[in-house]
Amino acid sequence: MSRRMSETASIKSFDSIPTMADVEATLGCVDMNQRYELFSGRLVSFAEVGHPCGHPVFCFLGLGCMRYYSIILEDLAFKHSLRIYCIDRPGVGMSQPMESESWTPLRMAEIVEEMANGFNIQKFSLIGHSCGAIYAMACALRLKPRIVGTVWLMSPWVHLTVAKRMKWIRHVPTTLLKSQGTAGLLYKSLSVAAKEPPSKSDPNILNYDREKLVKAMLQDNMVESLEGANNDLMVCLELYHSFGFSYKDVTLPVHVFWGTKDAVISKEAVDWMEQKLPQCTLSVIEGGTHGLLWRADIVSQIFKGIASSWKLAEFERALTQRWSIKQLGLNKHQSYRSSTYSANLQQAIQTSNIYDTQETLYQPQQIFDDPDRF
Repeated sequence: MSRRMSETASIKSFDSIPTMADVEATLGCVDMNQRYELFSGRLVSFAEVGHPCGHPVFCFLGLGCMRYYSIILEDLAFKHSLRIYCIDRPGVGMSQPMESESWTPLRMAEIVEEMANGFNIQKFSLIGHSCGAIYAMACALRLKPRIVGTVWLMSPWVHLTVAKRMKWIRHVPTTLLKSQGTAGLLYKSLSVAAKEPPSKSDPNILNYDREKLVKAMLQDNMVESLEGANNDLMVCLELYHSFGFSYKDVTLPVHVFWGTKDAVISKEAVDWMEQKLPQCTLSVIEGGTHGLLWRADIVSQIFKGIASSWKLAEFERALTQRWSIKQLGLNKHQSYRSSTYSANLQQAIQTSNIYDTQETLYQPQQIFDDPDRF
């Protein structure tokens, strides 16, 4: 039977920049080293960070990056009442490996669905960074009814047919790609992320020394398995097969963050997403590099948007429970997503004084403080 393989534990919090021993102790805590047994018997490792009772969010990291990197999201996730789940893909961390030829992004959607069912998570949000965007978009396509709000992507990887960079790598023999330089590529990408210029308003995403944190995570990454990095690389380069879907198939709202100094993802790639996806918003970060995951201001904006989506969903649920179908202007042949319902719902939001027009944030607590208003 599918089950969580460890007990709940808390991640250590620091009031000042911790020592290397503190960092290693935190990465070694139970929350960061959980395993889940799928119905197939395959084990996957994952981490949970943030508020223990927060709204669930599945976060997909970049090339070869393991669950430990989710620790940089801990404080901000707690602040916005979010619970971040970060799953190691096959062959990464303690997740059992899988043949590259059989691994596709849509298989990750199946894993997420099974784990969400096992944890009794009915609804959740999605975040993807770099090549993690492929897996986030696969989940957005396959698990659309369960996604709350927007799909948030940072420095997203796109099809090589669209990207203007790294096309040459498809001509490198697969055997060479699998045997040379993967660890070096990972180290270089992590080093770039560690040097991401901090926000002036928030000098660090956590009270961690970034170099210490990256060094500790990289060491632990090497101790565990790096085989999955090759799987990721094969997926990114679409060497064995295509993604299995097109980003254009995703009809949910998508918000893309891209930095002008991103040396991996080109402007043409994110422009294509903005133009071709049914609902896509592009935020260009002046001076931002490929390591936007380390930017406290960017992550805070994303978490704020996710929290707002959950508050709106809660308000809609509370509202529909108190308003009869007739009051919402519906008959038995109309859907709750009809234009009449949407118009009446928006009117209810605007007249209920829970909508802050300046920050576009919903405040559901006001609903529960005075439920009889509805």
